[in-house]
Amino acid sequence: MSTSAINSSFDKFNHLKLAEIYQKISRPIIITDHLRTPENMGSVLRLAGNIGAKKTIFISDTAQQFRLRRIKKTASTANENTKWEILDEDQLSTFIPADYQIIAIETSEKAESIFEFKFPEKTAFLVGNERYGIRPEILTQADHVVYIPVPGAVSSLNVTHALSVALFEWLRQQHK
Repeated sequence: MSTSAINSSFDKFNHLKLAEIYQKISRPIIITDHLRTPENMGSVLRLAGNIGAKKTIFISDTAQQFRLRRIKKTASTANENTKWEILDEDQLSTFIPADYQIIAIETSEKAESIFEFKFPEKTAFLVGNERYGIRPEILTQADHVVYIPVPGAVSSLNVTHALSVALFEWLRQQHK
């Protein structure tokens, strides 16, 4: 996408005064638990850039080999414009500010509907592995768990689609 296309897109939505909103609210943090594909990691970075995330944390075993080239290709310019790091799960608590609440996007018994949930301004979004979701030992670190109701026959969303829904619902609530 060219700079002129980016500028025209910004101009098109300028009436929403998102820049003013972002000066008044805290930026979200994104946490992923053992994503499997570099394409999804890159897409998460693009979402982080779209929403203006403070940072993105990829929890992963240090032995896992990442295909950084594919992550960067999918992320496009968000790779350079978004703060991100790969951490071992033991490091997670030291990288989340104490005044942020971790909100897991997951289907579980204790999950609340995203339609009923009021997101805190200082939110760290937690999403899980494409196949297995958020591991129990990571899920216990969440302050709240929310799910996205889907009325169709397919009951799950792609991890990046679920994150997108949650991020923009958070933004919508902050915009009120």
